[in-house]
Formats: sequence, structure tokens, C-alpha cells
Amino acid sequence: MSKKNITIHKTVHYHQVDQMGVMHHAQYVYALEQSRIEWLLNQGVSYGDLEKKGILLPVVDINIQYKKPLHFEDAYFVHATLNELNGYYVDFSYVIENQEKKSIASATTRLVFVDAQSRRAMKCPDFLLKVFHSQ
Repeated sequence: MSKKNITIHKTVHYHQVDQMGVMHHAQYVYALEQSRIEWLLNQGVSYGDLEKKGILLPVVDINIQYKKPLHFEDAYFVHATLNELNGYYVDFSYVIENQEKKSIASATTRLVFVDAQSRRAMKCPDFLLKVFHSQ
């Protein structure tokens, strides 16, 4: 399987900072999610369409290492990479950099394929396997 990467550009908004003027730690989770959605779109897959087909991808594991703070109006980049596809789950890794290309945080997530109707884990559908394994 090839490792596919995508980079998204974001800016810290006022509502995302805490009382200390630092981007709140929970906001990083949203940035990771946005990068995964963009990653899928870049592969020609809409997450909304997956849901319409009854395929859900909940996060079952997330790990974030915070290194430096981001502040209001800081620009930053989220680099997302598909690391592993193992039948029932998919793993992504992330590097978040500021506008000076200094590492702000790194993260990993694991998402499990879930049947929307039964709410049970399912194997990755064949059409997605082709997308994930294509060059």
C-alpha cells in the first residue's frame, strides 16, 4: 500500500483559543478530522457519501503530542498520511506545523469501519480498498 499524504492550511480563530490565548487542545482534534475529510476527497471519496451508503468511520483511538502552542491568527498546516489499512480499521498519522514550518504537534488516529444500521464493525468495503491501495 502506498502512503498517501495531504496537507491542509488553517488559521487559528478567536473562538478556538483559551483564556491563555493558546489554541485549545480540543481544537486539534477538529483539525485532524478536517484533514481526514480532505484526504478522502483527494482520493475521490466523500465522507458524506460513505454515510449515505451506511458506512461510518468513528475514531476509536487518538494520540496527540503537543510541542508548541498556536495563538489567535496563527497560520498552520496539517499534514495527514494514511499509514495502515487492516481490514476493519485504518490508521492515520499527522504532523502540524506553524507558518515557520516548526513542528507544533504530532498525532495518530485509528478509525474503525462500522455498519450504520447494525452499529457493528465491518470489513473495509472493496471499493474503498481499491482507493486506499491505488497509487
